[in-house]
Amino acid sequence: MSLLLRAIQVGFSPPILHMVSKVYIPVLFPLTFLIALAALKLDAVLGFQNGFLPDSAHLGIAAAVFITGAFLWLITYAQLVTRGKGSPSPTAGRTLVLVKTGIYAYSRNPSLYGKTLGVLAVGIALNSLSFCIILVPLLLTGSLIEKVWRQEPQLIDLFGEEYLSYRRQVPLF
Repeated sequence: MSLLLRAIQVGFSPPILHMVSKVYIPVLFPLTFLIALAALKLDAVLGFQNGFLPDSAHLGIAAAVFITGAFLWLITYAQLVTRGKGSPSPTAGRTLVLVKTGIYAYSRNPSLYGKTLGVLAVGIALNSLSFCIILVPLLLTGSLIEKVWRQEPQLIDLFGEEYLSYRRQVPLF
């Protein structure tokens, strides 16, 4: 089965749908909306209200960036569901096997690439310079801090020395 088909299949699997319904819809989507409103206000204060991309281009660019981010996000989560034998999110179950192969051989948090592109697509769609160059880096930094402070101790508790060895060999991002 092709990588794209497998990623789409996993995207509609119970572990992913459960995670989306428990985390993305009630928390991340409204938070993104509030951040978008704040970015538009910040653009007005900083004098960026005319955007940074031509009106004819920003929606097409945003769509391409979003599709790329969604594809990367689905690929990373497909590996967690299939190889990790569970869900990417502790709130919707968790992985039972530590995934150290595939894209996880290069980054301990590869889903952040797709998520960052997905959020960046919102800023591009809004044609908001402050969203793209101020708020997206702040969100990425906050997400990485959350990974180190909250998720890594959970992974050490769950997988012990196997995770510690993996952490020494593979970068965070």
